[in-house]
Amino acid sequence: MDENIQNADADAIEEEVKGGLLASLIDIFLDPAKVFARIAAGLQWWKAFIVLAVVNSVIAWFALPLQRQLVSLNASGISEEQLDMTLHQMETFGWIGVVGAPVGLLVIFLIVAGLINLIVNLTSAKSDFKMVLSLVCFTGFISILEQIIGTIIVRARGIDTIEVVSDSVVRLGPAALFPDATGILAATLQALSVFQIWYYIVFTLGIAAIFRIDIKKALIPAVVMLMISVALIALSQSISGMSG
Repeated sequence: MDENIQNADADAIEEEVKGGLLASLIDIFLDPAKVFARIAAGLQWWKAFIVLAVVNSVIAWFALPLQRQLVSLNASGISEEQLDMTLHQMETFGWIGVVGAPVGLLVIFLIVAGLINLIVNLTSAKSDFKMVLSLVCFTGFISILEQIIGTIIVRARGIDTIEVVSDSVVRLGPAALFPDATGILAATLQALSVFQIWYYIVFTLGIAAIFRIDIKKALIPAVVMLMISVALIALSQSISGMSG
């Protein structure tokens, strides 16, 4: 009887591990536990990253008109001559940002994975950098889905309708309830969108499952990532001069 139970458990585990990149791209949204099992079994990060890099470049390409519109608003108050020069450079060399987007994404992922790997190690768990990087890449599809939806919404509204920087922000969470929020509060609300909350939940469950640590300890990396996200959003808003 015990042997039959053990065999059944083994079959269940094997079934979860089955599948590769394509299955994981679906399961990360519908059944992330299967993705966690595959990562623990050696699912490689670079396969997911290639897909993310392509999608990220496509998003960057479709976002070029938005970037030009935001620059044309001249929120920083530069001279007309400087503004014309900047817009001309964007028209001429905008493709460089599209091509370079995956490089920037990879750098961010490596830094995040290194930081998370360090934190997990400090919780007395035996961490593994490649597994953390795989988790970062696969959960990244949740965040990039938000970017896709945001880009579609902005394009559907019409780029020409953007009159202030804040018009370009798509609020898919509590930020929509406080449109006049500024500073750290605005950044925090934006960082707690529906998709980001989803992301942090899946990421926390992934850390706990892959490295077999307590869920409370697995929350620590997610909280650190949230704090970094808030800081980056606040910095971005400050640079763009966005208010409200």
